[in-house]
Amino acid sequence: MKLALGTVQFGMDYGIQGGRQPAEEAVESILSDALRQGITHFDTASAYGNAEMVLGRYRKKHPQPAQAMRLVSKLPPQALVQKPKAIWKDLVLQEIDESLERLQTTGLEAYLFHNAESLFQENAVRAFHEACRERPIKKIGVSIYTPKEARKALSYEEIRVIQIPYNVFDRRLDQSGFFEQAKKQGVKIYARSSLLQGLLLMDPEQLPDSVRFAKGYLEKFRSICRDYKVSPLQAAVGYAGAHDGIDFVLFGVDNQKQLAEYVSLQNEKLPPEMIQTLQKEFEEVEERLVNPALWK
Repeated sequence: MKLALGTVQFGMDYGIQGGRQPAEEAVESILSDALRQGITHFDTASAYGNAEMVLGRYRKKHPQPAQAMRLVSKLPPQALVQKPKAIWKDLVLQEIDESLERLQTTGLEAYLFHNAESLFQENAVRAFHEACRERPIKKIGVSIYTPKEARKALSYEEIRVIQIPYNVFDRRLDQSGFFEQAKKQGVKIYARSSLLQGLLLMDPEQLPDSVRFAKGYLEKFRSICRDYKVSPLQAAVGYAGAHDGIDFVLFGVDNQKQLAEYVSLQNEKLPPEMIQTLQKEFEEVEERLVNPALWK
């Protein structure tokens, strides 16, 4: 299992449990520890508060370890909305240049559409691709939310990276044949939401009203974890990491202790029987369970 560190927590408060943005000194320690542990891929976005600037200041302060960082960032979700098509490429170029400046870097591992709706406008994909070709960006891609968006992403040969939601409860892409096609096309897959915004680690008895409906699912999940003597964190992360169609499991942390927990899971494999049990138990779930947009 390969891990990639997400940075949304470094730029803003995030998560259903009310996660607080850590102090920049704490972020500095987390980044240094991550690099020492061999984590080199870091996912960020201009929409993640001041995360890009935090990363940039770290890179400037620690140029030697920062050389190993492989950065992925994203076009702001509304960058092209209600803008003339004639200036889309220029808008993308401007956003790329601003991200590069904030990140204190000369290039990106990948640059993604943060708004997958752009995939349904071929002119947008063309402008995006042309802009990225004029900057030091290795691959272009998209962050998707639905199987429909995933299928559309695979229809473009230019798209080489796709970020997907994937977790114990969310098997929609397994059922659509997405992973087989992505592997055939050589597309890199980053899986986010392995904890479903922290829901999979919550006490079923302490759920906020917005997700009270998930109590039965969480109780069953915890029951399976107890049967196999595996922690909910190990089960959630290990489940995503065991998928041979996933190249990187994205995760986020608030402190060094959490980072150490994730790193310790890299070489821990779930029992195949447990994976089969989880797949069978959660083969069909309510859409609102896997779509945080429906929790409010």
